[in-house]
Amino acid sequence: SDEQMKRGAAVYARTCIACHQPTGKGLPPVFPSISETPIVVGNPELPIKFILQGLMGPINVAGTSFNSMMPPVAGLTDRDIADVVTYVNNSFGNTGAVVTEAEVKAIKAKYADRKTPWTAAEYEKEGK
Repeated sequence: SDEQMKRGAAVYARTCIACHQPTGKGLPPVFPSISETPIVVGNPELPIKFILQGLMGPINVAGTSFNSMMPPVAGLTDRDIADVVTYVNNSFGNTGAVVTEAEVKAIKAKYADRKTPWTAAEYEKEGK
């Protein structure tokens, strides 16, 4: 909804914009683009997991290798996460899923015991 997109834009502005930039294009080779990026808009579970537990490089995005670390994003409610993932999925040239608070809660519960960041090797294996 427009309301969810507005809320998501506010979350993005306060938590994501420094690294991923106002354009969503990031700052290669340190921070990857989330614009038209398959790992962002393919499976909505992935960005939720990255927000919850973080993501550790190396990862390959649009032909560039990134070997930095996205820390878990603290201080977000389940609604904030649903809103910001929906916003990113439908901004910056992306067309992706609308994410609900219930979906975020389910993913959070599923990986509640996880203490370490995700890696490209892991999510690529899962996606096959």
